[in-house]
Amino acid sequence: MFFRYINANYFVAKQDAEDIISDFYVKFWEWVKSYKEDQSFTAYFWTIFKNTIKDFFKKNSDTPFTDLQTNDEWEAFEDTLVDDVDLTKLLENDFKFEQIERAMKRLDDISREIIYFRFIEEKTNEEIASITWTSNEMIRQRLSRAIKQLKKLLET
Repeated sequence: MFFRYINANYFVAKQDAEDIISDFYVKFWEWVKSYKEDQSFTAYFWTIFKNTIKDFFKKNSDTPFTDLQTNDEWEAFEDTLVDDVDLTKLLENDFKFEQIERAMKRLDDISREIIYFRFIEEKTNEEIASITWTSNEMIRQRLSRAIKQLKKLLET
């Protein structure tokens, strides 16, 4: 789950992603003692995780926080091919993924995060609202706007 989130939103090197997750576990272990049961555990958890990611980018100022760049350390497309699968179909899907990836880069951070939670993590609007400390209505509106903007970007 952590690798998917980091890869989908930041595309850092695999080693950097492992470092972020490692730092998160340490921070979570330290902060879990101050957790209050009347708080949303999921929101508490994700807040610590997102702050850990921000801390990573602050420490590594040569890596821009919002700059999304794919990295060659992740498994290459050619390595995922299966012999008896239609190569043309795979290449078309890869091209579509690249289009979506480019369009996602042009969204603001909040919209990109909401789309990630909704469609990659398959969370409900209520769960996303809890994670982001906003209202369900706000998530519904932001998701609707983000999808419209994404569709518009994919049309151009």
